[in-house]
Amino acid sequence: MFEAQTQPTLFAGEERIERATITGLRYLRQGDPHRPLLLFLPGGGHLARIAYGDPFSSRADFLDYWLERHGIGLLGLSYPSDHPVIGAALSDLTITAWADWVGSITSVVLRETPGRQVVVAMWSMAGRSVSAVNAALIRRGIDAICFLSLAAVPPLPGLILVGSGGEPLTSRGLWARTVAAAPDGICDGHIQGFLAGLTDQGRDNGRPIIEQEIYLRHYMCNTPIMLRGTVQRYSPSGPRWDLEEAQDDMGATRFAEFPLTAMIVPTNRADERHALSDRTAWHFLNAQRIRAEAAPRDLRPDQWMNLRTLVGTLPLRLYREIRGGHFFFVGARGAEATVAHIASLIDEARDFRTELETICGSRHAASLGPNA
Repeated sequence: MFEAQTQPTLFAGEERIERATITGLRYLRQGDPHRPLLLFLPGGGHLARIAYGDPFSSRADFLDYWLERHGIGLLGLSYPSDHPVIGAALSDLTITAWADWVGSITSVVLRETPGRQVVVAMWSMAGRSVSAVNAALIRRGIDAICFLSLAAVPPLPGLILVGSGGEPLTSRGLWARTVAAAPDGICDGHIQGFLAGLTDQGRDNGRPIIEQEIYLRHYMCNTPIMLRGTVQRYSPSGPRWDLEEAQDDMGATRFAEFPLTAMIVPTNRADERHALSDRTAWHFLNAQRIRAEAAPRDLRPDQWMNLRTLVGTLPLRLYREIRGGHFFFVGARGAEATVAHIASLIDEARDFRTELETICGSRHAASLGPNA
């Protein structure tokens, strides 16, 4: 059986970075300093390489290639894991601590291009950190144009189920996602699902995208379990269970700390959770975010009517669909279409904030992002 763990290999643009006892992997391609910088956060079991690829695969099969064609830079951040390229099994990493690391690294990157706008793309599990990451960025004076859900799970309780006894952990306390760590090897359901998803994308593109061996070796990793935002927690003394702590870690009810979030949603039934519910779930959080800002303001009747109308447009304006499953943005067809949607959603988010400013005033709009 192929082993996922191997000798560390840094790809072009990557750097292993330690800050405040947290070690992660940073990929940076600056792009046009007058265009936005896209911050990509990966889902469970994956390095951020899923957004920019590897030297053995076609670059056109990944978001980074098409972002570059639009002049958009890419900052891909991979969380601590025992993958050899990172070598940091931080089993008790919380969403709050991870978000603070993300904010710190992003702040350092932006020193080279002060005033540059930022868009945050979250894939899958990364959606659980949306509130915490936004708060960490704002503490450093960084207000994203918007966040983007790429089939991302919102930080609402109950959306990620935990099986009896919890998810399997490695001997070092990480969520076991790699072949080497999986109790049943490659027969592990999640791993099989990932491989099937990539196979589907290859079929849609008319050719394989990432060779299985390359994917297992260079993309997959074991994950700090608390980044899932579930009742399953971990401390130096071992596993434990605490729903209230998980919700607090995600900032699940701190609606004023949520950003404006646009979404790109897959259509295949294989990813039914996102295909059916992403628009409703993220629209709920967007509406609560705006409500938290508007509630204390003394709006005139015409302002109130216009605000209601504007919020009603959100489910359509900040929503796009792409044919595919959970890996819809992998493969040239899906990657190109995803970046086209990203570019249009950036413009849509800017327009939305301008309209919001007209209705509620500059103080309200400024809280949702820069250049409002």
